[in-house]
Amino acid sequence: MHKITEVVIRNFKSCRETVLKLESFTALVGYNNAGKSNLLKCIDALVRGKAQDGNSFYDLKKPIEIVALLEGLGDESLAHLSETQVNSLKPYLEEGKIRIRFFQEKEGTGKNAVVMGVQRPSQNDDNWNNPNGLPQAITTLFPEPTFINSMEDAAEDVSKYKAGNTIGKLIAILQKEIIATKVDVINDALQVIGSKLNVDGEERLKDFEEFDKSINEKIEDFFPGLKLNIDIPTPDIADLFKQGKIKVTEDGSQKKTDFNDMGHGAQRAIQMTLIRHLAEITKDVSKDGKTNLLLIDEPELFLHPQAIELLRASLKSLSNKGYQVVFTTHSPFMIEPEDIPYTNIVRKNAEGTRVETRLNEAIAKVLDTHDAQARLLFETYNLGQILFSDAVLIAEGDTEKQVLPPLIKKVIGKTLGELKLALVIANGSQSISGMMNILKEMNIPVKALADLDFSFSAHRFQLIEKENEYIQKCLDIISEIQSKHGFQLQGRYPTSGNGFKAAQIYELLAQQSEAIDSIQGLIEHFKTHSIWVWKLGAIEPHLCLEAKETGEWYKFKQNLNEKKIEEVIADPLHIQEFTAWCTKSAL
Repeated sequence: MHKITEVVIRNFKSCRETVLKLESFTALVGYNNAGKSNLLKCIDALVRGKAQDGNSFYDLKKPIEIVALLEGLGDESLAHLSETQVNSLKPYLEEGKIRIRFFQEKEGTGKNAVVMGVQRPSQNDDNWNNPNGLPQAITTLFPEPTFINSMEDAAEDVSKYKAGNTIGKLIAILQKEIIATKVDVINDALQVIGSKLNVDGEERLKDFEEFDKSINEKIEDFFPGLKLNIDIPTPDIADLFKQGKIKVTEDGSQKKTDFNDMGHGAQRAIQMTLIRHLAEITKDVSKDGKTNLLLIDEPELFLHPQAIELLRASLKSLSNKGYQVVFTTHSPFMIEPEDIPYTNIVRKNAEGTRVETRLNEAIAKVLDTHDAQARLLFETYNLGQILFSDAVLIAEGDTEKQVLPPLIKKVIGKTLGELKLALVIANGSQSISGMMNILKEMNIPVKALADLDFSFSAHRFQLIEKENEYIQKCLDIISEIQSKHGFQLQGRYPTSGNGFKAAQIYELLAQQSEAIDSIQGLIEHFKTHSIWVWKLGAIEPHLCLEAKETGEWYKFKQNLNEKKIEEVIADPLHIQEFTAWCTKSAL
C-alpha cells in the first residue's frame, strides 16, 4: 500500500521546524504539552489541503510549509486517478515515490490560501511544480483521513454520520453488505412507503389528498390556473443509512440513552469498540491500491490495561489492511517491543516541538555493520521505558536491576518513575558504550554504571587511553599481588582461571590501599564520560551483599524497608554521593 513515510514541518502551531517519520503503525510519545496533538493536526491539514487561520502559525511573519514523502505508488494506486491526473504526476514519480508540499504564505481560510506542489524525491530543493489537476490528484492519492481527537470530538465521531468518521465508515460497510444481500427486500418496503406518500402513489394517503384539495381551493383566489400537490419523496437506501445513530442501553434499564449523555469513560469505550469492530470487518483494501489514514489522539484514555491491549491489536490489524495508523499515547501498553525502534519521541523546548531521532535510525547511524545493528536492536526491544522517561541510567546486571530502584527511593525519597528516570540493564559491560551512543543520538540524556573491570577494556571504545597512567599503576599492583593469591594473568591483564573470575581479581585490586588513588583517578576520568565506576570493584561490596542471588536481593530490600540506610550499607556517604550523581537534574 502507498503511505506517507516522512513529513517535514515548518512553522505549524508549536513546530518551528521538525521531521516526523511514519510507518503503517506509528506511535508518538512525550509528555503533556509537548506538541504531539499538533503533529496529528499537521498531518490532517496536509492531507485535506485545508487552509489555516492565524492560530496555526508558529510565526505569523513566516509561511506554513509541510512537505510529505509519499511511497509505494504503483499502478494500483494510480488507477484511481484520471488519465490527465496521472500524466501530470508521472514526471515527478521516482520508484513509486513522490514529494508533495503544502504551502500557505499568510493566515486565512480562503479558497486559494494554500498552494500545493510536487517534485521528484531526488530533487529535494525549493523548486516546486503545480501542474494542471494537481490538487484533485493529490486528494485522490493521499489516504482518506479520519481524525479522532482525545475526547471532545467523540460524540461527532460516533453519533453523527459523516463519510470519513468512524460511524460513517462502519455504516458504509454495513450498507454495502446489506445492499448486496437484502436490496430487494428493502426496495420492496420503500416502494410500499412510496405508494402511500408520493404524489403519484397508487395508495396515497387520504390526508394528503384532502390537504391538496384544501390548498388548491385557496390558491384559485390568488392565481387561477395553478394546482399544488404535497409530495413526500421516498428516500433511497443511502439516505436511510445516513440517519444511523448509536443508542446506548444500560443493564437494568430499557431506556435508550444518547451517546452525548454518557460519561467520558463510557464514550471512549464505545468509540474504541467501534474501531475494534471496524478492524474485524475491514477487508484489505491495499490490494486495490487504496489506503486510509487514521489519526487518534490518546486512544487509551479511560481504558483499563487489558482493554488497551485489545485496542492496540485492533489498530495493528487495521494497519495491515490498508490503514495508516498514527496515534499519540502515554501508555506503554500501546507499544509492543517490535514497535519501540519505530516510535517517535516528541519533546518541546524554547525552539518549539521537535521529534527526536528514532531508535532504529540511531542504531544504524552509530553502528557500522548490519549484524551489530541487528543484535543491538534485538537487545533494545526491552527498552520501552526509555520512551516515557526524561533520562536513562544504564547498569550492567541483575543486582542493579533488583536493588537500585528501592535504594534510590530510600535515599532520594522518590521512585524512578517520579524522577522520570529509566533504568536499563545492558547485556554485559561491552554493550554500555554502544547503548550510550545510541541514546545520545536520540537526544536522550544518559548515564551508566560499570564495575571496575570495565575501566580496563574501555580503551576499545575510545573512552580511555590504553596506556593511561592510572591503568598502568593498577596493572602493576595486580602483578605484585599475583603470587600471593595465585590468580592467572593474560599478559598484564586478569583472566579467569585457578578458581578466580577476572572480575574477582579487580575486586581484590580495590582492596589494596596502594590502589586507592589510582582507582579514584579512574573514577573521576569516567565521570567525564557520564559513567560511574564502583570503587570497590562492583556494587555488591558497597551494599554488603555477599552474593548475586535472589535471596540476598530480597534480604537487602527487606532491610531497606525496616531499617535506616546507615544500618544497611557500609558506606552511606558514598551511596548518597552516587544517588545524587545519577539523579541530578543535569543528567
